Amino acid sequence: MASIRPGATFAPKFTKFNILQAPYKVVDGHEIRADLIIPKSLPAGRKAPVIARFHGGGMVRGDSIYADWFPQWLLDMAETYGAVIISANYRFLPEVTGIDILDDVDDFWDWIHSESLASLLKQQQQEEATTFELDLDRIITAGDSAGGLLSVYLTLSQPDKIRAGTAAYPSLSWDNPPLLPAKKTENAAPESLIDEYIAKINPGQVESSDLALQRVRLSMTITAHQRGCGLFFRGASELPPERHPERLYQLARLNTPHAKLPCGGLVILHGTEDEAVLPEASGRFVHKARETLQGRQGADKVILALRPGGHGFDVSTPLHEEWLAEALRTAVDTWLE
Repeated sequence: MASIRPGATFAPKFTKFNILQAPYKVVDGHEIRADLIIPKSLPAGRKAPVIARFHGGGMVRGDSIYADWFPQWLLDMAETYGAVIISANYRFLPEVTGIDILDDVDDFWDWIHSESLASLLKQQQQEEATTFELDLDRIITAGDSAGGLLSVYLTLSQPDKIRAGTAAYPSLSWDNPPLLPAKKTENAAPESLIDEYIAKINPGQVESSDLALQRVRLSMTITAHQRGCGLFFRGASELPPERHPERLYQLARLNTPHAKLPCGGLVILHGTEDEAVLPEASGRFVHKARETLQGRQGADKVILALRPGGHGFDVSTPLHEEWLAEALRTAVDTWLE
């Protein structure tokens, strides 16, 4: 049975929070988990705004509460504004494809709004003598790297139900046409390791968490040989229309007649020295969003904040840092209004 645990039992970074873990879906007997990260300072008897967050890891590894990749500013935001972070796991490549991962994001969204989660929270509040509700009318998205791509996807998918979106160095470089860094394979494992791994995948095999870092070698090899893009889009051309394969291509989604953004817009953070996801990929997306969506909801609130630093440059950045607070100002104000 799910229970609220002190955040410090997971990592010192979460000391000011309690964490409730629960599965939001089951695939082939495998539970896929989400974590509710709840500030201990959350006022009793109030509705808490929601931060829907997705972790990075190239869609090959990572975990929703892997502390080394969890941005400090996001935790600050939850504590400052009395918000609950709901951080999601999702199925990994290469066991599944990109469209399967997007299905997980959609199912996670449905679960946030489900009676199942509402009942779980009510039960926990009775047992723990806590009193709060999720304010599902005030949701902002967040995600880093691969998770940033998922944040952008959800932002475009639910523009009238999300107040604003954020994404840090999102993997928009995979979009069509790919905008990838130069290959660096000097010290990488041979590419054959990837194909050998794929050949051994059993039907229905699912992986969705890697807190123990057992998938590091596989992940690094996929990155070094630039195979992530192909694995993400794998099989898209053979998908039936009801699976909506066009969901995979965020740049192309901007071209659709009804495309728009949340009323609070979209904020993208990116380090100018990022060698894993080129900042030009974020620039390309932002330029197209401003141009293509001109006159539509949220298009005038698309912000690209470029700062010195590489991939993960923002992990230790506090919310009160001036450049970050300014970049997020409109999105946060709209989220909370």
